[in-house]
Amino acid sequence: MTIDKLEGAEKIKTLILGVLSGNMFDWGAQAVATLMETTDFGFAEAQEKIPGRPWLYDNLDDWIERLETGLPHKCAAIFVDNSGVDIVLGILPFARDLLQRGTKVILCANSMPALNDVTYPELVITLRDAAKVCKVIKHALKENRLIAMETAQASPCLDLSRLNLDLCLAMVKHNVDLIVLEGMGRTLHTNLHAKLTCECLKLAVIKNRWLALRLGGDMYAVICKYERPPLKTKICDIKLKRKDCPSECVENVTDVCTCNLKE
Repeated sequence: MTIDKLEGAEKIKTLILGVLSGNMFDWGAQAVATLMETTDFGFAEAQEKIPGRPWLYDNLDDWIERLETGLPHKCAAIFVDNSGVDIVLGILPFARDLLQRGTKVILCANSMPALNDVTYPELVITLRDAAKVCKVIKHALKENRLIAMETAQASPCLDLSRLNLDLCLAMVKHNVDLIVLEGMGRTLHTNLHAKLTCECLKLAVIKNRWLALRLGGDMYAVICKYERPPLKTKICDIKLKRKDCPSECVENVTDVCTCNLKE
């Protein structure tokens, strides 16, 4: 693959641009649907529509630094969007790179149709066909390091509180420490401000001019939002206000205020 000739930050950036370009192929976006119906709109044309940086939400540099300096993720759960170009030329190369870094990947797709979103049965077939031409995907499927699962949903949006139980159990079993949300519905409409307890990468191209302008961008504005989980507060991190405690509490050897505790 041509992308394998790239290294470091350039490769990571190219993969992200690939996901964003693939996300352009959305029949639910009227402007893009018109382009696909009336012009010879392909992957190269989609890449040209992606604006230059800085993007509307631009944490690409943070994502690059994370991959280049941090340990590989244990397992990534990627909630995919559109079928066709999006999944084949956008998501699969991205997932393939994570696999090469030593990360397990769970690809999560809708259980039932919604617009042109890829469904779980379609995803299984797509992976089977991809394995015929890609040894990385072939071996990952065989070794159960690449898994396709269904979300139990049938919408372009994503309600993380209503996921398939088997998917939830698999995410726990495989120690998912990275969640990737792709597309306007899953990223922008329902989870843009969602705070997760693990790392999260939110990727989307805004294909609605009114919405893009409302958010401070323009047509085809990019969301590349990488978030780390909030730090857990430990008891040793809490600074006590000893002046507010009685003398019997201050004199106690423990660092925890016990003046209000009663047996």
